[in-house]
Amino acid sequence: MKTLLNAVVGAVAVSFLFVATAQSAVITVKWDTLVPPADTFVPTATSTTGDVHQGVTGSIGGVRRSPWDTIPAMADTGTYTSVSGDASATYELTSAINSFTFMWGSVDDYNMIEFWNGDDYLGILEGSDDQLNDAPKRIEWINATITLDMLFDKVRFISGNNAFEYANVELSVVPLPAALPLYGAGLAALGFMGWRRRRKTAAAA
Repeated sequence: MKTLLNAVVGAVAVSFLFVATAQSAVITVKWDTLVPPADTFVPTATSTTGDVHQGVTGSIGGVRRSPWDTIPAMADTGTYTSVSGDASATYELTSAINSFTFMWGSVDDYNMIEFWNGDDYLGILEGSDDQLNDAPKRIEWINATITLDMLFDKVRFISGNNAFEYANVELSVVPLPAALPLYGAGLAALGFMGWRRRRKTAAAA
């Protein structure tokens, strides 16, 4: 019985190790400055804190600047969301994804995006990230595609100052990586085999 208990405890410990390790995602950013062919809008946030303006158009000096501001055909009509200083907008998804694309209006160091899977924090991307060193700053914009090496079902846009403006948010649903359930099954099998081997050794003694 003690041997079985040790095997169970060992398997649980390995499982916790796997879960803890899985909470540090690798975040990759690719971007370009191609003019978007259309305004595809931004979903309504599931929840917000502070001053968040959703579905707005145009710019207000000192408050928010439209990502479309330097695109004449869309400067006055392009819609976007603006997260003011010390505010946030959270999007909870119905399906887990590992990638999304959006139009980032002026990449500022105080712009941040958090990624979560349920209550598990996966990581954060900041405007000061090295991958964005060559991105146009202040009054320009980029089309950013952000990919994680694991699935997330909640995204939070945060700004430490005025403001984090973004448009054309497109979320990509992907299936669960096949290796993940296989890894879990492998851990269970190893735990059982170890318990069985120790049991045989104890019986022979």
